[in-house]
Amino acid sequence: MKPKFAFIASIFMLSGCVTTVTWDGFTPSKSYQITFKDQDVNPVPGVSASCNGNGVWPSEKIAQEINEAYEKSDPTGLLKLSHSGYEMGGTYKEFGPLTWGGNEHWKVYCTFIHRGSIIESGELAKFNQPVEVKVPKLI
Repeated sequence: MKPKFAFIASIFMLSGCVTTVTWDGFTPSKSYQITFKDQDVNPVPGVSASCNGNGVWPSEKIAQEINEAYEKSDPTGLLKLSHSGYEMGGTYKEFGPLTWGGNEHWKVYCTFIHRGSIIESGELAKFNQPVEVKVPKLI
């Protein structure tokens, strides 16, 4: 009976050592430059983006901001997307070096469309650096 009591008492005492950490921060504004070229390395104008968030703040707001700008690639094939910075925050539990229960990270996914066909898609973070995308030949 004593070992069981000692175990329960230990759990009870250690539970008081778990800390809830609250944080807040800021995600900066960001610009993305994506150049679209065909198989012959000619620029592809008129490519548009359609973006969606993963439901974690501020992903939906960022996707909405990009979609409402309704930018298309210019005559050089360059598509510029951008969004504002947003305040964010959250909480997580901490016990020594262990952490758990934190918020999921926000993610925005974009699909790039040309003449009604999807030519590229992926997480917006994939385009943090200027990128060149090869557009497949459309039939």
